[in-house]
Amino acid sequence: MTAKAAITVLRSREEIQQLWQSSEYRPKYIEGAEAAVTFVDAPGDRGTEIHVDLEHGGQNAKLGEIVQKLTGAAALPKVKDDLRRFKQHVETRVIPRSEGSPEGESAERKFKQRPAQPLEESELQKVGV
Repeated sequence: MTAKAAITVLRSREEIQQLWQSSEYRPKYIEGAEAAVTFVDAPGDRGTEIHVDLEHGGQNAKLGEIVQKLTGAAALPKVKDDLRRFKQHVETRVIPRSEGSPEGESAERKFKQRPAQPLEESELQKVGV
Protein backbone atom coordinates (compact mmCIF):
# COMPACT_ATOMS: atom_id res chain seq x y z
CA MET A 1 0.00 0.00 0.00
CA THR A 2 1.33 3.42 -0.90
CA ALA A 3 1.27 6.20 1.63
CA LYS A 4 1.20 9.23 -0.64
CA ALA A 5 -1.14 12.21 -0.81
CA ALA A 6 -1.29 15.35 -2.92
CA ILE A 7 -3.35 18.51 -3.17
CA THR A 8 -3.32 21.60 -5.40
CA VAL A 9 -3.37 25.03 -3.78
CA LEU A 10 -4.14 28.15 -5.81
CA ARG A 11 -0.98 30.09 -4.86
CA SER A 12 2.55 30.39 -6.23
CA ARG A 13 5.12 27.77 -5.27
CA GLU A 14 7.27 30.38 -3.48
CA GLU A 15 4.31 31.56 -1.38
CA ILE A 16 3.29 27.97 -0.53
CA GLN A 17 6.80 27.01 0.54
CA GLN A 18 7.04 30.11 2.74
CA LEU A 19 3.63 29.47 4.36
CA TRP A 20 4.49 25.78 4.87
CA GLN A 21 7.42 26.87 7.05
CA SER A 22 5.26 29.28 9.09
CA SER A 23 4.20 27.97 12.52
CA GLU A 24 0.72 29.42 11.91
CA TYR A 25 0.18 27.30 8.78
CA ARG A 26 2.53 24.33 9.31
CA PRO A 27 0.65 21.01 9.19
CA LYS A 28 1.33 19.42 12.60
CA TYR A 29 0.85 15.76 11.73
CA ILE A 30 2.90 15.89 8.52
CA GLU A 31 5.71 17.71 10.31
CA GLY A 32 5.79 15.07 13.05
CA ALA A 33 5.78 12.25 10.51
CA GLU A 34 8.94 13.61 8.89
CA ALA A 35 7.42 12.79 5.52
CA ALA A 36 9.02 13.73 2.20
CA VAL A 37 7.21 16.86 1.00
CA THR A 38 7.69 18.31 -2.49
CA PHE A 39 6.21 21.39 -4.14
CA VAL A 40 5.59 21.44 -7.91
CA ASP A 41 4.05 24.08 -10.16
CA ALA A 42 0.58 22.84 -11.15
CA PRO A 43 -0.09 22.47 -14.89
CA GLY A 44 -1.83 25.35 -16.64
CA ASP A 45 -0.65 27.94 -14.13
CA ARG A 46 -3.21 26.67 -11.58
CA GLY A 47 -1.15 27.06 -8.43
CA THR A 48 1.11 24.59 -6.66
CA GLU A 49 0.86 20.86 -6.11
CA ILE A 50 1.96 19.64 -2.68
CA HIS A 51 3.04 15.99 -2.62
CA VAL A 52 3.53 14.12 0.66
CA ASP A 53 5.21 10.71 0.73
CA LEU A 54 5.18 8.95 4.09
CA GLU A 55 7.27 6.05 2.78
CA HIS A 56 10.31 8.05 1.72
CA GLY A 57 10.56 10.68 4.42
CA GLY A 58 13.84 9.73 6.04
CA GLN A 59 14.73 7.77 9.16
CA ASN A 60 11.19 7.98 10.58
CA ALA A 61 9.45 7.10 7.32
CA LYS A 62 7.74 4.13 8.93
CA LEU A 63 6.03 6.39 11.49
CA GLY A 64 2.69 5.81 9.78
CA GLU A 65 2.89 2.08 10.51
CA ILE A 66 3.85 2.70 14.13
CA VAL A 67 1.03 5.23 14.65
CA GLN A 68 -1.47 2.82 13.14
CA LYS A 69 -0.33 -0.02 15.39
CA LEU A 70 -0.37 2.08 18.56
CA THR A 71 -3.52 4.12 18.03
CA GLY A 72 -5.44 2.13 15.46
CA ALA A 73 -5.58 5.26 13.29
CA ALA A 74 -4.20 5.23 9.77
CA ALA A 75 -1.56 7.82 8.91
CA LEU A 76 -2.72 8.58 5.35
CA PRO A 77 -6.15 9.99 6.31
CA LYS A 78 -4.46 12.25 8.88
CA VAL A 79 -2.03 13.50 6.21
CA LYS A 80 -4.97 14.21 3.88
CA ASP A 81 -6.71 16.11 6.69
CA ASP A 82 -3.57 18.22 7.21
CA LEU A 83 -3.35 18.97 3.48
CA ARG A 84 -7.04 19.89 3.28
CA ARG A 85 -6.75 22.23 6.30
CA PHE A 86 -3.60 23.83 4.87
CA LYS A 87 -5.36 24.46 1.53
CA GLN A 88 -8.43 25.94 3.27
CA HIS A 89 -6.30 28.15 5.50
CA VAL A 90 -4.13 29.41 2.61
CA GLU A 91 -6.90 29.98 0.07
CA THR A 92 -9.64 31.34 2.33
CA ARG A 93 -7.73 32.26 5.53
CA VAL A 94 -10.43 30.29 7.39
CA ILE A 95 -10.92 26.63 8.29
CA PRO A 96 -14.66 25.96 8.04
CA ARG A 97 -16.29 24.56 11.17
CA SER A 98 -19.82 23.73 12.22
CA GLU A 99 -21.67 23.37 15.50
CA GLY A 100 -21.76 19.61 14.92
CA SER A 101 -17.98 19.37 14.62
CA PRO A 102 -16.37 22.54 16.01
CA GLU A 103 -12.91 20.98 15.79
CA GLY A 104 -13.37 20.70 12.02
CA GLU A 105 -13.58 17.66 9.82
CA SER A 106 -11.08 14.96 10.62
CA ALA A 107 -10.52 11.37 9.58
CA GLU A 108 -10.16 10.36 13.21
CA ARG A 109 -13.66 11.64 13.98
CA LYS A 110 -15.09 9.77 10.98
CA PHE A 111 -13.63 6.50 12.21
CA LYS A 112 -15.35 6.98 15.58
CA GLN A 113 -18.79 7.47 14.06
CA ARG A 114 -21.18 4.61 14.34
CA PRO A 115 -23.86 3.76 11.80
CA ALA A 116 -27.40 4.96 12.38
CA GLN A 117 -29.60 2.53 14.26
CA PRO A 118 -33.38 2.26 14.11
CA LEU A 119 -35.20 3.48 17.21
CA GLU A 120 -36.88 0.96 19.48
CA GLU A 121 -40.67 1.17 19.73
CA SER A 122 -40.44 2.64 23.25
CA GLU A 123 -38.11 5.39 21.95
CA LEU A 124 -40.54 6.16 19.11
CA GLN A 125 -43.33 6.66 21.64
CA LYS A 126 -41.15 9.11 23.59
CA VAL A 127 -40.73 11.34 20.54
CA GLY A 128 -44.43 11.07 19.63
CA VAL A 129 -44.25 8.92 16.50
